[in-house]
Amino acid sequence: MRGQDIERLSLRMIRSILPSYALPEAYTFLFERIVHATADFSLLPLLVLKEGFIECFFESLTPGYTIFCDVAMVQSGVNEKLLKKSGVQLVTFVHTKACDQRSRKHRLTRAAASVDFACEQGIRGFVFGNSPTGLGRLLEWIARGYRVDWVLACPVGFVGAAEVKEELLRLPVPALVLRGPRGGSPIAAAALNALLREFLRRRNHA
Repeated sequence: MRGQDIERLSLRMIRSILPSYALPEAYTFLFERIVHATADFSLLPLLVLKEGFIECFFESLTPGYTIFCDVAMVQSGVNEKLLKKSGVQLVTFVHTKACDQRSRKHRLTRAAASVDFACEQGIRGFVFGNSPTGLGRLLEWIARGYRVDWVLACPVGFVGAAEVKEELLRLPVPALVLRGPRGGSPIAAAALNALLREFLRRRNHA
């Protein structure tokens, strides 16, 4: 069986089960891809789509739009063809020498320091799959008046991850959040791929 056939069959199986979770049908394109990437339906009740997130995400994707990824694993998990067709570019700073130097100088985690670089460059779309401290740093910027377009928040961890995601949910910021300590780069990348794929589908049918 070819890879495309396996994917098609997998999605058909997922779609047959999704209705039992009573989720908004309009977002099936997103839910099915997260389950496909994880084989884990138990994630679905933890997903929170704040009102306006989808619309803000699609409206932000003008040619050349830059999206911050907290780690390279998120960036490498995003489909290059989708990026090219949508005109979007991804950046990550966490493994750069400059980020390491800043983290040491200011006694920050590298994830937090990488968010500083992103905000200083005016980046307004953020994806977190790994680092609660990075998301926490972004919330500090937002508290000081920094404006973001949207945040996709799936950082994983036992220390601080659940709390910082709940803090994000309390803010008037368009966001997709996986509540609790669970998360990870594959979930974040799958969600971003699904959103880009749906953006292109709608654009082609406009």
